[in-house]
Amino acid sequence: MANKKKLPVSIFELVWYPICALVILWGLTYVVLGLVTKYNHINALKEFDAGFTKTFGLSLYFWGLIIIAIGVVAGVAVMLIFAKTFDHATEREQRRNARLNALKKDEKVVAEQQPEVVEAKAE
Repeated sequence: MANKKKLPVSIFELVWYPICALVILWGLTYVVLGLVTKYNHINALKEFDAGFTKTFGLSLYFWGLIIIAIGVVAGVAVMLIFAKTFDHATEREQRRNARLNALKKDEKVVAEQQPEVVEAKAE
């Protein structure tokens, strides 16, 4: 039977990475729209950016940067949390292998020893 190494990937981790990617993509969309508004003369987009700035206090570009930063921080936090759990699992496996190797060495030493013959003393 082949011994497969299985990476401990949880459902929580598989859910959070795409969520962080979508938040970063959302922020990137705002950044691109902000740059298009700044360097291109599309009246509808300029009106939208002006209304957005009036409502939220910052332009699309800066809100995009803030949203990207939030997505990156959340992604790094998820990576750090799961890196710690993966390190614990790896260390536990290494300790287990070390104990098993020590046991195997002890068995070999015992198996290679010559049996001692003990004579009973006649009294």
